[in-house]
Amino acid sequence: MPLNRSTLIRISTIDRCLQNHYRRWTIDDLIDACTDALAEYEGRCNRVSRRTFQNDLALMRSDRLGYNAPIVVRDNKYYEYEDPDFSITHLPLNDEGIDALNSALDILRQLQGFPQLSSSIDIISKLNEQISRHTGNSSPAMDLEHVPGYRGEQFIGIIYDAVRKKQTIEVEYKSFIAKKSRKIILYPFLLKEYRNRWFLIGDNASYTQPNVNTLALDRIHSVSVVRRHTFKKRIDFDPENYFEDTIGVTRDIDDIPQRIEIKIDRSQAPYVESKPFHRSQVVEKRFFDGAILISMKVIINNELERLILGYGGHVEVMNPPEFRERVAESVRIAAANYNKPVE
Repeated sequence: MPLNRSTLIRISTIDRCLQNHYRRWTIDDLIDACTDALAEYEGRCNRVSRRTFQNDLALMRSDRLGYNAPIVVRDNKYYEYEDPDFSITHLPLNDEGIDALNSALDILRQLQGFPQLSSSIDIISKLNEQISRHTGNSSPAMDLEHVPGYRGEQFIGIIYDAVRKKQTIEVEYKSFIAKKSRKIILYPFLLKEYRNRWFLIGDNASYTQPNVNTLALDRIHSVSVVRRHTFKKRIDFDPENYFEDTIGVTRDIDDIPQRIEIKIDRSQAPYVESKPFHRSQVVEKRFFDGAILISMKVIINNELERLILGYGGHVEVMNPPEFRERVAESVRIAAANYNKPVE
């Protein structure tokens, strides 16, 4: 059984419960605690099965991770540690456990901006200290992109909770072009990350017609839950599919994806093929000089234009004509800037 993040959360929860000697824990109590932990940390609503729970107990009792947890059942009903001072965080781990936990640590370290994970991060920190003592080296093997001091990071937790719990929020927001901030009552639908920036997708409650608004978290000044204002899902918003035809976060609910054709030169073709612009990307033609013609079906927006411009002269938009002209105009403006003498 792999020690994935969910398994780690359940094992940590069971350990925390069994260290609490002020109550007696039945199997249902422990399953409820694990279910609540997964709901809090991962947004899962399904109840943990007895089979999964029994597998977790077997893993804790075994030597696979070096725990050998002395879990006993009293009165054929109540689970507890035979040694009241026992905790899995106090024990050395075997090599397999160290490898598994190091992998989990590398991922969980990137999520410390979420206050919902604070109790797990505390457990992870203790485990990290043990690994350091055991191996003398706890350097991570993975480094995800992260912007230190990101301005909207402090709002991620409260917005995440509001989305998950379907709570109306009031947001004080100031766009880059606005002279002053304004307060918006919002029904939050989704938190989305794009290129190290976070965005809140929701419905502005003050509008008479249902709508989808996208707010950048780094332009938000404050967020508060408005309990007097009942959450209303006024629009059929599908978080899994809303951005399916979109590169980035800019789109309107009525936008229709279009077929885009782009020619990629020989030097960049391997990179674009190995990391497609979009999941709908297809290679339509291969030229004798190594260039390729790709097509994709996406919504035309600023992010798409910036992605294409980022490749400079290595790419050329072929169709549709209006988007080709839009990109060409941006290239002309850029060229004109470089034709000016440097002051």
